[in-house]
Amino acid sequence: MKIGDNIRDIREKEKNLKQEDVAKALGISSKAYSNIENNVSDITLTRLTELAEIFGVSPEYILTYKEKSTFTNHFNNYDGNNGVNIMYQGCGETKNLEQQLKESKEKLQTLKANIKAKSN
Repeated sequence: MKIGDNIRDIREKEKNLKQEDVAKALGISSKAYSNIENNVSDITLTRLTELAEIFGVSPEYILTYKEKSTFTNHFNNYDGNNGVNIMYQGCGETKNLEQQLKESKEKLQTLKANIKAKSN
């Protein structure tokens, strides 16, 4: 999938915006914006950042956009997950990133404890 396809999918499926609205927010013509979504025009890093701000997402999200198969069930089991259970289906990459983040946080806590112990 090309970046224009990602932009169109986010605009249509997630943000429910019209091409004209995004073009106006960017300060370009509807035709120029249409060329971005149709992969006719290359997108600059500046334009990518502007689109990310309009959509309220990160530039990386636009670049790596795929329809996500994540389902969130809210319940309270009093086990420290704040009542959220996230089930992944076809989202192995996201699950791996969350596991890496968890491990990084644990390492950070260990490093902080070691620094504190050495400074005493």
